[in-house]
Amino acid sequence: MGVIGLDVARPGTSRQALVKSVKALGMGAMRLVPPVARGTARGALGLGRFAAGLSPAGRVGLAGLTLYEAQQMGLLDEPAERVREVGIEALERGFDYLPQQTPQQMLEALQKDQGIKRPKKATKYNKAVSKGMAAAKASKYFGKKGTISKPQSAFKTVNSVASRLFGKKKVANTGSKGVIARAIRKSI
Repeated sequence: MGVIGLDVARPGTSRQALVKSVKALGMGAMRLVPPVARGTARGALGLGRFAAGLSPAGRVGLAGLTLYEAQQMGLLDEPAERVREVGIEALERGFDYLPQQTPQQMLEALQKDQGIKRPKKATKYNKAVSKGMAAAKASKYFGKKGTISKPQSAFKTVNSVASRLFGKKKVANTGSKGVIARAIRKSI
């Protein structure tokens, strides 16, 4: 938007300079966007580039400003009327034409259509490692109780203990490995 629109408004200004200035201005730049975008039809092309560089909150603000401007110009009157008509028709029909699905089935179908994958189920080994890390955190062996000062070392120890337990091998019953082993045995 402003990237192209600024070239028209002020010849000789580089896009790179604009991008840097917009990033420096932050949310203050949001006030500059609508006038520049309205100034030229080409400005709309750069709006996407500009919005891509914004934070999520900035994009929401930009979308709000854009919708406000569209509503002020009367561009949303016809779509709003169509939505109202469809809603009235649905009420008159009693929603008979809608598929009879539970909300869970609708959500699963939507996720399937959009390619959203569900998280994998945690394995027994992963659960055992989680229990072992919790035990390591609660113990005095890897730092103060409630904290782990060397997480990589703690994870290495927990992983080796879990691996030995799942492989039916011996594990020490004392010290840090003993604390971890007792916690993991409870979860197996």
